Amino acid sequence: MINALRICQQRHDMAEPECDTKFIDTAEGSNWLAGAVDDLIEDTLYVAGKRATEQVSQLEDALAEHVAAKYSAGEDYDGALGQVLRSVLAGDIDKAAGALQLLISKKDVREMADELVRPLAQRYVDSLEDDDCE
Repeated sequence: MINALRICQQRHDMAEPECDTKFIDTAEGSNWLAGAVDDLIEDTLYVAGKRATEQVSQLEDALAEHVAAKYSAGEDYDGALGQVLRSVLAGDIDKAAGALQLLISKKDVREMADELVRPLAQRYVDSLEDDDCE
């Protein structure tokens, strides 16, 4: 254990000085962010060994609020919300997906997920550093 700590300290001492570039602004960070957004949308996002349940819940709430606001504002074109519900209950997921796109775009969903995932980037970087020192 002491050897592992000594090795980590040596790595730290010999490391290049940190630059002002944030992880998220690097190519690796951009790739991580894109994958993390996909994982959050698919409810498979893990950061530092923990499932991102809080962010999944926040995304679901944001989606519901977005659709409810459109419905309340009278922007429920062709009764899309009703079509989604009826199609899901009938087991026609393809038709439900098509009607849902009248209420919210994939771009909107990705932007919502990005906002929730972006703050997790540093936790991801920290977990990589912890793994290196074990």
